[in-house]
Amino acid sequence: MQELFQVIKDSSAGGVSQSPLQIVFNLSMAMILGLIYAYVYRLTYVRKKTDKVMKQEMINIQYTLLLLSIGGAFIWIVVADNLVRAFGLAGALSLIRFRTRVKDPSNTIKVFYAIIIGMSCGLSQYYAAIIGTVFMCFVLTVIYYIKAHEKKMKLLSREKGLSPKNDDDED
Repeated sequence: MQELFQVIKDSSAGGVSQSPLQIVFNLSMAMILGLIYAYVYRLTYVRKKTDKVMKQEMINIQYTLLLLSIGGAFIWIVVADNLVRAFGLAGALSLIRFRTRVKDPSNTIKVFYAIIIGMSCGLSQYYAAIIGTVFMCFVLTVIYYIKAHEKKMKLLSREKGLSPKNDDDED
């Protein structure tokens, strides 16, 4: 038990572990990668863009992805390797309650990934942040083309009368 108290005492003694320039660079990197990620998200969004509700959700999530990337970086800049700050931040964040329901479950994963981009930038893991962002954008693009191909195949099979039209199909 004494060791636990010593760890907590030692962790609260440290100040900011990054220079102001490093902090600005980390947040800028998170913003740039968040913008790229949000842009690819918008390009690869496969739901109907004509539905006003879904279009508004797409726009909102696009901005959320950007803000979460920057927020994730800022969280890790603040917490750094300080145990007391980490527990304090966890307590403060537990007070936040999200009431907005995300209609597309894949958007939840995309939001989660934006936080990871920010975390990696906040921890100065730039290679991981850049490679991870490029890879995730590639995966989003592949999924987009797979879904576009599936949609095209459904339309062709409907035209040939091979399958009845299903009203529950997502376009």
